[in-house]
Amino acid sequence: MTINYARMPYGSENGGTEWMNDLPARYTDGERGFDRRIMTDLAAVGVPCYTLGDLSNGPRTIPPGIPVFVDWLANLETRIPGPETEHRSAIRSGLIRNLIDPAARGNQEAIELLIAQVRHVPPIPERMQTWACEALRLIAGPKNFTEIAGLLAELPKGTAMLPLVEYLGKVKTAESRDTAVRYLDGPARGYAIKALVQMKATGVRQLIEPFVHDRSASVRKQAERAMQKLPS
Repeated sequence: MTINYARMPYGSENGGTEWMNDLPARYTDGERGFDRRIMTDLAAVGVPCYTLGDLSNGPRTIPPGIPVFVDWLANLETRIPGPETEHRSAIRSGLIRNLIDPAARGNQEAIELLIAQVRHVPPIPERMQTWACEALRLIAGPKNFTEIAGLLAELPKGTAMLPLVEYLGKVKTAESRDTAVRYLDGPARGYAIKALVQMKATGVRQLIEPFVHDRSASVRKQAERAMQKLPS
């Protein structure tokens, strides 16, 4: 079955393959994120696209594509060897973004690969780290707490860490609660409050109450919601 979306290649509906032999002139294999091997692998599972970027703003979920994204992310630097280029960076970016997908929930290999991307040496751009953490927030479960908490502790204060603070809400343990509380002091405070509400944390109302008067409207909103929902 072929996945349909707005930007799919013309002629790929209903599993047609002729479009792969009549590429738009802007595509050159091995340049700027176009790789015929990825195109072919995805078409074979019913996900027609020229580039991974075509899918990033396409269907909300791509279940048949997940094994392809995972396989390519696991083998990216073998299949496109050498130093990081604009092309490989575009492929890396597309693979990470396309794993922000509910169809990848609980996929341990995907989780481990995304953690490895955040820890990549040399570091990948912060926007890619943020996408990887967004994917982890969505697909990692309570059993991954130790891995996610360890990664969170390594990250500097910044955009990338925020989804991992929110992830803590999935884990209803004292350790997760205490981890979230540590992030009440800083830029992640709104995400920490949201996590504490999600986990139905006890003994934290007095810590959250001052944030009802926070300078940030979004933080005030989260704090007000927390005061309504959390137990006394």
